[in-house]
Amino acid sequence: MVTACKAPIAWYDSLPVVSWFLLRGRGRSCGARISPRYVAVELLGAAAAWVAWRRHGLSAAAAVELAFLAFLVALAAIDLDRWELPYELTRPLLALGLAGSALSLTAAPGLRSSALGAATGFAAFWLVMKVGALLAKREAMGIGDVWLLSGLGAYLGAAALLPVVMLASIQGSVAGLVLVLPGKGEPGPDRARPPAEGEWVPPRHGVPFGPFLALGAAEWLL
Repeated sequence: MVTACKAPIAWYDSLPVVSWFLLRGRGRSCGARISPRYVAVELLGAAAAWVAWRRHGLSAAAAVELAFLAFLVALAAIDLDRWELPYELTRPLLALGLAGSALSLTAAPGLRSSALGAATGFAAFWLVMKVGALLAKREAMGIGDVWLLSGLGAYLGAAALLPVVMLASIQGSVAGLVLVLPGKGEPGPDRARPPAEGEWVPPRHGVPFGPFLALGAAEWLL
């Protein structure tokens, strides 16, 4: 939790939400600041568990839905922080959607819809990525978004793809507009460091698309 302290964290300092408030947002050994985003992620995880339980009770469907929502929370947080959707999460999300659908434990109507959703989501965003890069002469969309939409299609089914993308696009546009108006938008991670040669730099006033895909998927599911 507190990498700046470079010291082991005791179990009693790792209690979700509670420890952050008890420590007043500071590391015990060195006083380094602990970002409130840890609390936000932990609260979202708890909310996801409560929602899955309320919808499905203590069941395999609840466990699979909680895993899906936990993937969305983690991917959204990472993309907001680093403009990155790691394969270590997007590909297991795809596998969860396909395996869960085979067992009738997801929102997809069946394995066929799940497989079609995964393939369509990947193909559609891969095409957008390639055409966007060709027209804009720069990367318009990352491959992480492609894998994420494929995973969402696998879990939610093919029919959910268009509504999810529409929800994500509308809400992402609103967020981008909010950043543009007061001039708060800046490049993403390491913004104080000059970019290396050939390094991709997020656009000024830009927002990553992954969190809005995750939000749209959660809204469509719930």
